[in-house]
Amino acid sequence: MVDLMVLGGVVVAVAGVMQVTARRQRRTASPIALLREGVEGLEGADAEALRAEFRRSGVSLPKRRHPIGF
Repeated sequence: MVDLMVLGGVVVAVAGVMQVTARRQRRTASPIALLREGVEGLEGADAEALRAEFRRSGVSLPKRRHPIGF
């Protein structure tokens, strides 16, 4: 029983370290990369309007993501 508790604690500690690492990577990302990531996820009429506005201003945005799966 004690072994199971120790193993669970180690798993939680490793998960916490991985989460902190992911947060730091996101925090150090450039503003351009964050903008691209946000715009890639947009869908619908509002997204097309936003993309059109960026095109008019001369900013190149990434293509839309293709759905994965069904």
